[in-house]
Amino acid sequence: MPPVEVKRGSDGELVIFDGVTRATRAAKYVPGALVPVEVTGTLKSAVG
Repeated sequence: MPPVEVKRGSDGELVIFDGVTRATRAAKYVPGALVPVEVTGTLKSAVG
């Protein structure tokens, strides 16, 4: 599975930008499994 692309907010929280469907399916079918992510940037605002 390709990594889910996320961005980090100014508060340190992560928000998914690409791969929402993959992350949702992983959570549904394999709860508790780790999913690879790639942090592609930072946002100026808080997301958490």
